[in-house]
Amino acid sequence: MKDTLYTQTLARAAEAEGGTAALAGVLRVPERTLERWMSGRAQMPLRAFLKALERLTVHEASGAATPRPPMNGEPLAFRMGNVLARCARCDGAEFVPADPKAPVKLTAALLCRACGERVIHGNLIAQLAQDTVQHSHAMSAARAKRQAARQAAKKPASVRED
Repeated sequence: MKDTLYTQTLARAAEAEGGTAALAGVLRVPERTLERWMSGRAQMPLRAFLKALERLTVHEASGAATPRPPMNGEPLAFRMGNVLARCARCDGAEFVPADPKAPVKLTAALLCRACGERVIHGNLIAQLAQDTVQHSHAMSAARAKRQAARQAAKKPASVRED
């Protein structure tokens, strides 16, 4: 199983919902599909991830989900693939809890280590997921453009002139 922000969030959401069958029902997907997402074998759609994040936030607020323990002043960085969560003000990539002694809930305030900008943890994760999808689309478009250029370069000169 790949240990990513996606898989960690899904595991916590499944635990809070009472199991994978319950979470699959909430997300309206077959349990086997959810299990592929949870193992990292399949890419999870953004909408489903945001729904799982939303449900986990609700469970944390009600006390039904266990938040991450306090970080003891250690900086937090959030990564999905090659994309890091960034501060909207200064583009910093490290955050600290606004209250270092409190558990790190999705509703908790974080501060950018570089500029002190305040952000809600769950909102930062949701924005990171959206940025990751945009990055993936941009990489796919660039790859398609490179492949088209290579194909055009392979054509004989007489065919290219037409």
